[in-house]
Amino acid sequence: MASHSNIVYDVAIVGAGPAGCAAAVGCRAHDARVVVIEAAPAKPTDETIAWIGAAGVDFVNQCGIDAKAAKATPFQGVRLHSWDLKRRVDVDDEELTGWLVQRGTIQRAWQRVLAKAGVAACYGERLAALRLGEDEVELRLAGGTALRARLVIIADGTDSETAKLANLVAAGDAIRHPVCVQMTFEAERAGAGLDVVVGGGRGAQMATVARLGKTVRLSVLNRDPVGSDPAEFERFVEAARAAELVSGRAVGQAVTRASPAGVALDVESHVGKRSLLIGDAGGFVAAFSNEGIYPAMRSGSIAAETAMRALGAAVMQDELATFGAAWRTELADYIRMPNTDLSLLMPLVFNNPRMSLRVARAFLLGQKF
Repeated sequence: MASHSNIVYDVAIVGAGPAGCAAAVGCRAHDARVVVIEAAPAKPTDETIAWIGAAGVDFVNQCGIDAKAAKATPFQGVRLHSWDLKRRVDVDDEELTGWLVQRGTIQRAWQRVLAKAGVAACYGERLAALRLGEDEVELRLAGGTALRARLVIIADGTDSETAKLANLVAAGDAIRHPVCVQMTFEAERAGAGLDVVVGGGRGAQMATVARLGKTVRLSVLNRDPVGSDPAEFERFVEAARAAELVSGRAVGQAVTRASPAGVALDVESHVGKRSLLIGDAGGFVAAFSNEGIYPAMRSGSIAAETAMRALGAAVMQDELATFGAAWRTELADYIRMPNTDLSLLMPLVFNNPRMSLRVARAFLLGQKF
């Protein structure tokens, strides 16, 4: 690892996921001195399937990641299902496009982009201490390395420990947040595509089935944590098998976790002393689709622009405070739930092509109903 003892970085970024990487690239575009701290090792191995819509694909393309670099499989259109899986409709449109990727693979592509951009990186290092001083930020890693920077961008996940050190509230510490249950299956036949199961009941559920090769990833989002029930999830899996929505053997057990979907709109502040909170840590995940890669990256790029202005401002904190208005202008509509009672619309979704297209666009593009 290179010595950091004599360097005062302009920006230190804690977390090298999509949000942190986008912030790092954005800061380097202004020739800022940037260091990224990531607890995970330098060679990501996460094979979890994720999907990225058209806006996310455009963003990573602009950052130098194409489909080949990400080993992405393009898809077009989605298939919508009713929650009882008795009705379905294929929705195709030239704008309903995206990529299916493995998280570890696209993360390795991001690492190459960071290296090419000249971003200093500390992989496999956990932040142990953070001091937000009047003139700079001091960071101490668990391995003993000490770093200094003029400000810090926090992007280390839903349950961010760095946010606590910065006296900010991470999305995972929100009073109420959705719950996501995920399960992976190994299918007998390879395929690629995206299925969406729309629920309009008390829990306002949404299920996504992403297929990439022989791997099938089922994610069920319940926006009412009180209504989350493991037995209900098992019944849904049985119904999904009967409808041939999922097939093959289950790989491991179902994983239940808090989801930051839509939580950004409820976080009191994403701005602290010499610090900004972005990505999953700040709740930048779409409430309707539970898609977090694009809003994470966009929150990172907006934070980078804010940070660059703040570094040149007479009063840094005043400029950092503009982050809230900036991200709401760009991302609030993408993140918030559609302002419509889905239970009332469900009968129309499967009988009216215009309505099914509106639901698909809301899901993939983050558009209003």
